[in-house]
Amino acid sequence: MSLQESGYEALARKYRPQTFDDVVGQEHVIAALKNSFENNRIHHAYLLTGTRGIGKTTIARIIAKCLECEGGITVNPHTQDDENCCSICNAIANGNFPDVIEIDAASQTKVDDTRVLLENTQYPPMQGRFKIYIIDEVHMLSSSSFNALLKTLEEPPAYVKFILATTDPQKIPATVLSRCLQFQLKALSVQQIASRIVEITKREGIACEKEASVVIARAARGSMRDALSLCDQAIALGNGVLSRVSAEQMLGESSDSMICNILELLKLNSQVSLEDVLNKIKDRSPNYKNLLDTLIVTLHDLALYQMLGQNSENNFLSTPEETLSTYARVFSPEALQLYYQISLQGLEELKIASDGSIAFEMTVLRLIAFTPEKKKIG
Repeated sequence: MSLQESGYEALARKYRPQTFDDVVGQEHVIAALKNSFENNRIHHAYLLTGTRGIGKTTIARIIAKCLECEGGITVNPHTQDDENCCSICNAIANGNFPDVIEIDAASQTKVDDTRVLLENTQYPPMQGRFKIYIIDEVHMLSSSSFNALLKTLEEPPAYVKFILATTDPQKIPATVLSRCLQFQLKALSVQQIASRIVEITKREGIACEKEASVVIARAARGSMRDALSLCDQAIALGNGVLSRVSAEQMLGESSDSMICNILELLKLNSQVSLEDVLNKIKDRSPNYKNLLDTLIVTLHDLALYQMLGQNSENNFLSTPEETLSTYARVFSPEALQLYYQISLQGLEELKIASDGSIAFEMTVLRLIAFTPEKKKIG
């Protein structure tokens, strides 16, 4: 029985890229891989690095399909939606092709596990062109495991390819790094994630407010997988509709208006009541870490907006343009730097505070107490 017949398929799984052209935001990596395959310059070991949920394992599987496709090595492997999809591409997509071995290094850290794995490299592939090992979170291997891997990685049989993936390349020995082609994947921008959310909800026939896609994109912190998982939750909460209200309610975050209210407190001769602002925030019962994170990002974006100017292309800034244009004129660069440092300190205190609301409120009080007397530019 297929997933569609047995129940709902999560968006992150349903829309997982199946070809290089489907991958969002990693153009530099995709271009290099395509060029190497088209010129038949296939390395024996690839290392994909980057934060969670940005496509490391997905790209590893696409590489495997490119190398194993029945039609020959290609940069355009078959997708499961393709009527002419070959059995190998279909099997790799389903995770059951015998010559593509996926290993989670986090659960197989012992040297004995690695030795058993490497002993199998002496046997040629059963069906495919190559025997491909995809090792996820490779930095979790022990020192002994890395030593066992090193020799095979240095001089593997011609039919063996390694694709390593990690979120922490600093923990990988230099001797291993030097034997791999390394590709650093980038965290996705808010705009890239939001655009993808809008595209997917349109395909699914789900009503989607643009503001909701931005709220979720910010919360995902550069991870497309996290963003689509959050979409599933928000759609369920919104009864089949992706709305800004349901997204904010699900995340437990304050809306942009709450961030703006905090900024209003810091203005010269502010008319906003501190008590009203704090009560409104308490009524929302927010995730105070997320709220402080959003405030920090807003202060960062305001500082950059001041330096770059409103006529610059600010596509990498996640704060709404209206907020940027309003408050960039209100605070001096020195004030924004001070607020940023105070907010970062508040984030550290939040980790050890017995009550998140107390730590957050003390941060707001500190922002007010240390507000420079002259805050306006010009």
